[in-house]
Amino acid sequence: MLVLSEGPTRITRATIESAWRRRNADRRLIVRDAECRGLALVVNASAMRWEYAYRPRGADPVTGRRWPNRTVTLGNPETHAPEAARAAANRVKGEAQAGADPAAERKARAAAEQRKRAATLARLAEDYANALPTRPKLRGTGAATVAYVKAELAQLRMALDDMHAADLPARDLSEADVRGLIGKARGVTTARKRFGALSRFLDWCLDTGHVAVNTCALIGRSRRPKAPQARAHYLTLPELARLWHAAERLREPVWRDLVRFLIAVPCRRNEATRLDWSHLDLGTAEWRQPGKLTKNRDPHRLHLQPLALNVVRARYEVTGGKGLVFPAPASGKPVDTFSDIKGAMVEAAALDGWTWHDFRRSFATALGEAGIPEPVADAVLNHRQAATRGGVLGVYQRASRWPEQVRAMELWGRLLAAAIEGRDAGARVIPLAPAAG
Repeated sequence: MLVLSEGPTRITRATIESAWRRRNADRRLIVRDAECRGLALVVNASAMRWEYAYRPRGADPVTGRRWPNRTVTLGNPETHAPEAARAAANRVKGEAQAGADPAAERKARAAAEQRKRAATLARLAEDYANALPTRPKLRGTGAATVAYVKAELAQLRMALDDMHAADLPARDLSEADVRGLIGKARGVTTARKRFGALSRFLDWCLDTGHVAVNTCALIGRSRRPKAPQARAHYLTLPELARLWHAAERLREPVWRDLVRFLIAVPCRRNEATRLDWSHLDLGTAEWRQPGKLTKNRDPHRLHLQPLALNVVRARYEVTGGKGLVFPAPASGKPVDTFSDIKGAMVEAAALDGWTWHDFRRSFATALGEAGIPEPVADAVLNHRQAATRGGVLGVYQRASRWPEQVRAMELWGRLLAAAIEGRDAGARVIPLAPAAG
């Protein structure tokens, strides 16, 4: 393209109109202004603009030479008349003389604005969906399951929809947006799920540098959705026996064995699904859980009473003692179909209103009624922060009370077996010998 330069001349409205009439598709016309050195009108085939050229103050510390000229676009004749263009150019000149570099700063701001517009919450949610399966959960153990990822992303997308924020740059999400999300949610549980999913997503955005702060963290605790009251439900021994027998009718044998193991051993369900044969010693009837698989990250030891041992030995015949004790039927990975299993169990046992975690509460309740001291039950459950093991006592009292744990588990096995067989368990209270000093 041919570039023609005219002037310097005092640019007026007439000068602009004349230059526009002479525009040509094959050339660019530059008219330099006589009153403001560095100011020019650039005329192309389809548009005009004001440009101001300046040289930044100082020199390049590497080469020792003065900085090259910079050019800033100020607008066009429709937004800036000649006098307004001169005033804008003089402002840029003043900034440059003060040591600033307006062209570089504008370019950086424009680039930052483009990055911000590109990093919308919806786009980042897509990247988060790819990262979430490998991102450790804040609660629980192990990697995120398929069901967890699906539910978490669903709550996040509903949160963005509720805030009408899918196309909003992540850095522009405000406290008002989040407060609106909390206020619109129907019910405390829904509000808590969506607020939690959004907060965990923003934590990821913070970790990856897309935002400077997690907006959810700016919401005062008194304004955040309240946690539901702790569940107090537990199952009686006859109810556990019904579930034990109902497990026989499950479609997959591994589901049956897993359910019975969870009834017999008061562990968390994710700990059971990740139980590996390398963690078991059938000779001593012990399950040694590595810290990476427990909720509190503390290694833990569990005694396997006869009902649990029978389940494990049956699994040994199926798996050959290699890999997971309870592998999923199709994938061989940890079982993650607890909703399906529970649905089948509810139908088979005609017993609803329970959760998997109720099995642990049932263990603690039954042994409490049988006279087992709370610290012993807490030790079996691996409760680091329970009332009986917290505070100063939890810091200084590190005894595991293993002999008492073994006797407690044996008693639990006898109580369960009696319920399963439909007979009286006999003596309810089993005195425990004091721990060795």
